[in-house]
Amino acid sequence: MSGSWNFARRPFRDERPVLAVIGVALFLGLLFGAANLRLYWRFSRQVGGTRAQVALLEGRRVRAAKASDGAKAAMDGYRLSALAQQSAGLQTIVRERRFSWLALLSRLERILPADVRLVRLAPRFDSTEAVSVDLAMLGRSPDSVVRTLEALAKDPAFRGVELRSESSPERGVPEGYSFQIGLRYFPEEKP
Repeated sequence: MSGSWNFARRPFRDERPVLAVIGVALFLGLLFGAANLRLYWRFSRQVGGTRAQVALLEGRRVRAAKASDGAKAAMDGYRLSALAQQSAGLQTIVRERRFSWLALLSRLERILPADVRLVRLAPRFDSTEAVSVDLAMLGRSPDSVVRTLEALAKDPAFRGVELRSESSPERGVPEGYSFQIGLRYFPEEKP
């Protein structure tokens, strides 16, 4: 099928239908292209709104996750502090059970002057290894108070010895000189 450029030659080719088809196809292509562009712009606007909603929801999710993590950390901290309090309470109970009354009483018997009687002994256990002890004592003379304080201060197992109150026979204590002492007892110290 060789085409020649000689248009005077017969048979003449009529290319108008082909050109008409090409023209209609181009017109339809432009029409469909414009429709596609219109659909694309409408879709872009819709997607833009959806993207904004997705970004908003993502921000809310991140804030909720942070709040959840904070709440979990607070709960874990609460659990840990509750466990710490329980373990401190258990350690205090263990210290109370391991406390040797015999060792304390024998030490007091060894160091207290002969003219002093122990009336009341009240230990308090806390989170340290020391035991706070309140002592109520009776002595025969005012010198017994001084000798008792001196003996307790010299012993390395007793620290923080302080005279809390003192009453004499003139103040209504007929038995003698009543006095109360507060101190810290460290049971590990050996005499």
